Amino acid sequence: MRPKARKSWLLLHVITSVGWLGVTIGMLVLALAAFDAPELYQAMELLGDLVVLPLALAALVTGVVLSLGTKWGLVKHRWVLVKFVLTVVAVVATTFSLRSGLQEAADGVVGTAGRDVLAAACVSLVLYTFNTVLSVFKPWGRTRWG
Repeated sequence: MRPKARKSWLLLHVITSVGWLGVTIGMLVLALAAFDAPELYQAMELLGDLVVLPLALAALVTGVVLSLGTKWGLVKHRWVLVKFVLTVVAVVATTFSLRSGLQEAADGVVGTAGRDVLAAACVSLVLYTFNTVLSVFKPWGRTRWG
C-alpha cells in the first residue's frame, strides 16, 4: 500500500475506532442514567442503530484493509489476529445482542434489558480498551502463519 493510501486508511481506522470507543462510553453513561429515566433507552436505541453499528462496521473494514495492505498482515502477528477476532465478536454481539436489548428497553421492557444493556456497555468498553492497548503496544510475536 502506498504511504498516502496507508495514512488515509489509518486515519479512517483511528477515527472510527475512537468514535466507537467514545460512543460506548456515552452509552455506558446513558445506561447508568436510564435506571432513573427509562426514556433514555430510546436515545440509546438511536445511537445503537445509527452510530454504533456503522462505526463498528467501519472500524472492522478499515482494520482488515490496513492489515492486508501493510506489513502486519491479518494472520501474521498475534496481536493483529486477536484484535481482529475480538472486533468480529464485538460487531456480531452489537448487531444481534446489544441492539435487541436496546429495542426491548426502548419499548418499555426495562427490567432485565436494562441490566443487559449496562453489562454490554461495560464489556464493550473493556474490549475496545484492550484492542487499543494491543494497537499501541503490539505485544506477542508472530503466528505460525507469519
